[in-house]
Amino acid sequence: MKAATLKFAIFAYLMGTVVVYAVVFWNMRELVRKAYPDFAIYYRAGITVRRGLGRRLYDDAKQVKVQRELSPEGAIRIGALPYNHPPFEAALFVPFTYVSYPLAFALWDSTNLAMLVALPFLLRPHLSELRKYSWPLWVLTTVAFFPIFAALLQGQDAILLLFLYALAFICLKENRDAFAGAWLALGLFKPHLVLPFVLLLLLQGRKKLLYGFLPMAAVLALVSTAIVGGEGIKAYPAYVMHLEETLAGGAIVPSDMPNLRGALDLFLSGVPNIVLVVLVTSLGVFAYAAFVCRGIGADLFDLKFSLAAITTVLVSYHALIYDLSLLMLPVLLLTNQLLAQDKVHGYRRLLTIMAMATFFLAPLQLLLSIRHHRSAPLAWVLLLWACGIAGEIYFEQAHEDRQLRECDR
Repeated sequence: MKAATLKFAIFAYLMGTVVVYAVVFWNMRELVRKAYPDFAIYYRAGITVRRGLGRRLYDDAKQVKVQRELSPEGAIRIGALPYNHPPFEAALFVPFTYVSYPLAFALWDSTNLAMLVALPFLLRPHLSELRKYSWPLWVLTTVAFFPIFAALLQGQDAILLLFLYALAFICLKENRDAFAGAWLALGLFKPHLVLPFVLLLLLQGRKKLLYGFLPMAAVLALVSTAIVGGEGIKAYPAYVMHLEETLAGGAIVPSDMPNLRGALDLFLSGVPNIVLVVLVTSLGVFAYAAFVCRGIGADLFDLKFSLAAITTVLVSYHALIYDLSLLMLPVLLLTNQLLAQDKVHGYRRLLTIMAMATFFLAPLQLLLSIRHHRSAPLAWVLLLWACGIAGEIYFEQAHEDRQLRECDR
C-alpha cells in the first residue's frame, strides 16, 4: 500500500471513529442534562464549597440533597455518586457553579478540548516526526482515543491530568525537574495516578523533582485544610477506604477497571485476601518497571517515560477507562519513535502497535465500556504494551553497549 493511500485510510478511519463517538454523545444528551455523568460530583462539590459548607463535603446526606437539586425530575441513580477526590479540587469547580449544570458541563468539556488543542503546540518541539503533521490531525487522533472520548462523555478530570503530564514531560526533557514536580503535584487530585509515577522518576535519579513537588503538595494540603478543616483532612483517607471496601454501594466496579485490580478480579472475584494478591502483584510489576527504567539515559527517556506512565495505571488501585487518557502521551511519544524508523520489525514494536491500536477500536471499546461496563480485560492489553516497551528498552540498551564496546576497541 502506498504511503499516501495509507495516510488517507488512517485519516478516514479516525474521522469515522470521531463521528461514531459524536453520535453516541448526542444519543446520551438527555442523561447529561439530568446530571447523570460524573461531572455531577464536581459540580456538586463546587456548590458545597461555594456555599461555605466545605466541612460537609464528604457528608453523604448533603451529597444526596445537592444531587436532588441537580436532578429534580427524579433520581436516576440509587444514590448520589460520591465525591471521593481531595478537597482542593472542589475549589477548581466553584466558578462553574455560577451557571446552570448543562452549561457548566459544556464549558468544562470546552476547557478540556482547549487543552487537547494546545497539546500539539506544546509537544511539537520534542517530537521531530510528528511535527511534520498538522495540528488538526493531532487533535483528531486524540479525540479518537477512546479513553479521551470517555472522559469528555463523563465530564471527568482525566484530560486535565493528561495536560499536566504533558507539561511535566516537557520540563523533564528540558531538565527543569523542579517545574516538572510542581506540575505533577497539581495532579494530586488523582494521587494514585501520580505518586507511583513520581516514585519511578525518583528511582531514575530525578531527585530535583521534589524541589517543586513537595512545596506544591504542601500548598494543596493547606487549601484542602482551609476547605474541610483539620478534622476533615484526618477523616478523608478513612472515607476513601470505606468507599473502596463497600464499592460505594455499587458505584465502584472492579471488573470495569483496566488495571491489575480489574485483571485479577476477572479470575479471582470473591476469593479471600484478593486485595493482598492485588498488592503483591502490583509491587512485582512496579519493581520490574523500576528495574527497567533505572538510570536517566536521555536517548531512552521517551520509552522510560511511557513505561512509567503505563505502569502507574496498572498498579493504581482505582482506575476507570477515562483515567487511561493520560496514556495518550505515550501514544504520541511511541508513534513519533516508530515513524523515525525505516521498518517496523520485532515482537516489541508489534506489541506496541497492537496495544495502542486497541484503544482506537470504537466497536470493541463501546462494547466493553459502555454496553457491558467490563473494561478489566484491557489491563492485559496494557501489560502487553508494557512488555513491548520494556523489550524495546532492553534492545536499545544492548545496542548502545555493543557500540560502546566497538568504540573501546
